[in-house]
Amino acid sequence: MAPLKRIDWEKIAARSGAFLSKHQGKGLGALYTAAFALVVLLVHREVYFFMASRGQFTVPKVQAGVAPKWADRTGVEIVRVGKDGTSLFDPGLVERVGRTFEECAWIKRVTAVERVFPDQLRVRFEFRTPHVAVKRHDGYVIVDAEGVRLPGVYTEPPRSCERTVQISGVASLPPEPGRPWTDPALKAAMGLADFAQENPLLARLRVREVDVSNFDGKVDVRRSEVAFLTAAGSTIAWGRAPGAGKFGEPSSEEKLENLREVLAVYPDLQGVRTVKVYFRGTRAVEPTDLVNKPR
Repeated sequence: MAPLKRIDWEKIAARSGAFLSKHQGKGLGALYTAAFALVVLLVHREVYFFMASRGQFTVPKVQAGVAPKWADRTGVEIVRVGKDGTSLFDPGLVERVGRTFEECAWIKRVTAVERVFPDQLRVRFEFRTPHVAVKRHDGYVIVDAEGVRLPGVYTEPPRSCERTVQISGVASLPPEPGRPWTDPALKAAMGLADFAQENPLLARLRVREVDVSNFDGKVDVRRSEVAFLTAAGSTIAWGRAPGAGKFGEPSSEEKLENLREVLAVYPDLQGVRTVKVYFRGTRAVEPTDLVNKPR
């Protein structure tokens, strides 16, 4: 058996001492850096709590009247957030403010909430855009392009509406502001209002209103379900709304062609009280004065 090798402890001690002596500066530097970082962290924490507790960095209860410039006083929505004395450093403040503003019926989305020292908040958001006015017995109710009701009841349709064509005859009650109005008659009327304003022929006739009072035949199944009313007082009985799926219902283009043939005899529908264009290949005209009917 080979003899065990003797460990030279003196040599190991000498090498260890030399290593520690060589790296003593770096080790002390790392130790000082760690200690300094800890001190900075503790100081930062103390400063944070000190500032958060100071009255000059607290915000009063957030309360704002929100409405676009064109809306009248009946359309102003009051947004309230928090309570007096809330610290501007409150970690949940920004989220609470943004969420509360997004619940406002006028606001489509909040894009930013910023702390402005020492005691202010800046909220950036997008308004919902008024799309079309719906005539009611007590005035006009406004909805956006998604059918969401906007605040207020107006004596006249706001000029800021994207559609100058109004809607009448929606039987259901409007929802609370900020809620979608899910009536199928309104959805159909909004589609026809878009169609009337974008179609050159109907725009030329100055269609001002879409009447859906007989939608789904609830008044008389034999009558047209929807109708266009022109600024001159003529009624264009349109039949059913596009997509209603009634067998034999002419397409929109066929109805427009029927209307063009009527216009060849009655320019701009002068002297016409009602024209029915929803029969395939034929038209039915009711003049305002049979004596003055063109021959």
